[in-house]
Amino acid sequence: MATPIRYHVDLTDRLHHLVRVSMTVPEELATGARLVLPVWTPGSYVVRDYARHIQTIAARDVRGDTVELHRDGTTAWRLPGEVTGEGTVTWELYANDLSVRTNHVDDHHALLIPAATFLSVDGAEDHPHEVPLPPAPADHQVFSLLPPGPNPDTYLAADRDHLIDSAFEVGALPHLDVEVAGVPHTFVWSGHGGAPDLPRIAADLSAISEACRALFGGELPTDRYTILCTGWENGGGGLEHRDGTVLQMPVHTFQDPDLTARFRSLLTHEYLHLWNVKRLVPADLVRPAYDRPTHSESLWVAEGWTAYYDELLPTRAGLWQPRRLLDTLQATWGRTLDTPGVHRQSLRQASHEAWIKHYARDHNAPNVMTDYYGHGSLVAFELDLRLRAQDPGGDGLDTVFRLLWDRHGLDPAGFTEDDVLAAVATVGGDDLAALTERRVARPGLPELEEVVAAVGLRWDGDAATGAPHLGVHLRESDTEVVLASVLRDRPAWQGGLSGEDRLLAIDGRTVGRGRLTAILSAYDPGQEVAVTVARGPRLLTRTVTLGPPRPDRRLVRLHEPSPAAERAFARWCGGELRRIEP
Repeated sequence: MATPIRYHVDLTDRLHHLVRVSMTVPEELATGARLVLPVWTPGSYVVRDYARHIQTIAARDVRGDTVELHRDGTTAWRLPGEVTGEGTVTWELYANDLSVRTNHVDDHHALLIPAATFLSVDGAEDHPHEVPLPPAPADHQVFSLLPPGPNPDTYLAADRDHLIDSAFEVGALPHLDVEVAGVPHTFVWSGHGGAPDLPRIAADLSAISEACRALFGGELPTDRYTILCTGWENGGGGLEHRDGTVLQMPVHTFQDPDLTARFRSLLTHEYLHLWNVKRLVPADLVRPAYDRPTHSESLWVAEGWTAYYDELLPTRAGLWQPRRLLDTLQATWGRTLDTPGVHRQSLRQASHEAWIKHYARDHNAPNVMTDYYGHGSLVAFELDLRLRAQDPGGDGLDTVFRLLWDRHGLDPAGFTEDDVLAAVATVGGDDLAALTERRVARPGLPELEEVVAAVGLRWDGDAATGAPHLGVHLRESDTEVVLASVLRDRPAWQGGLSGEDRLLAIDGRTVGRGRLTAILSAYDPGQEVAVTVARGPRLLTRTVTLGPPRPDRRLVRLHEPSPAAERAFARWCGGELRRIEP
């Protein structure tokens, strides 16, 4: 076996958000070794330049003599051409950015994301990587997505990719250990307050796991699974890893029914990645480069299909009611309709350009890009319903997903878009595969108007009522209302307003937080209003012709659904169609 790359992590100065890491470079690798810190972490496709968090870095040889390190670009260093014995490199990190992608350490906990923490040796990607991490202080506990190593308080990665695709949490933290489908699962909560209902989470985990296993068939593709969940005042999200996930939710998630439902969806999304992405891998991401972007055109499957099922599977598992599923689908449809960029960027382009658009959004982003999560989930929805229309007693897109897994899951070469289309053709025919290719290759919306009848549903509420609209997205606080985005070719755009304008007044009436809709309700579509904004140091007033109210449409039951549609609805989401209002 190749000589392990060994690390040591020192958390004794965690009160000041400092982490000290050392790495032992084996003698056979040390001379001229190039040491690289990733610029991104798998699952989050944007360059983050983690090297900016390094405060100091130094190297010594086996005798303890100082060895000069040379910078090699922005994220790498080189040891000199002659090093006596093995080399030891030590660096200090500032870790005060609480997210699922970066490090955060303090007196309460220490969340370590390996991509942001550990240098690796070019050419030693296949060496084992061993991380000793004793708890500090002694009453804290280490929770690792890596398996235990051969020595006490150590954790062992099979190779560099395994190390980077993991995470650590350290603290005296509420947690549960539970066996699900014969596999040990651990849930850890590091949020302040908002104590989680651990027995409820154990039951949710079991239900989610069962729904996922029913989708793909067979046993869980891992022998352990760990969930590290941080809490913060706002925001939320998750990042998948090979044998676990890091989640972030508002601190009072488990005391709020809507937030709890969101947590279940997020947990389902990341759990599904055990199959889709981590073992059913887009070919471009099989052995990614970590010192530069690694592009893939298949994120509409990797994330879009997963986003579709992260709402469908909690419903099948009994954690969501079908009404919540329908409301979430129609909300996603509404957001996509309200994104002019859906007609300018294809899903394939959105996948490839995630590095520069999806994760680097500005006020003009809705006008030039589409969201491969939401838009991709709607394409999955359309494909699912078209397949169920072909075969009301079948399993729709489940069959395609399962076939893709059977053909390419655990395949060291990964899967390509052609493999996805071939699976669609096998299940639904060449015409449906051709439709799928068009949906992915060309900008534009899926067709959801008629296909929902396959599961006994229809769209209700064609007549748009309510306030006329400006065609903007807002960002509101107690002190200001900002036009976060002005949508292309909509009323505010045509009137000359711009994203990041601060909205002050409509026809001389000041606009405070939550007041815009009420103010616009006094007008009719087609009326002109004077909109006053502040743009930097300038005060501007523009004339805007108001647009018609946004359609408010819901998915409801057909008035007289067929027995086949009722059965298809039950197979689709696990609920009873008759409980949905007509």
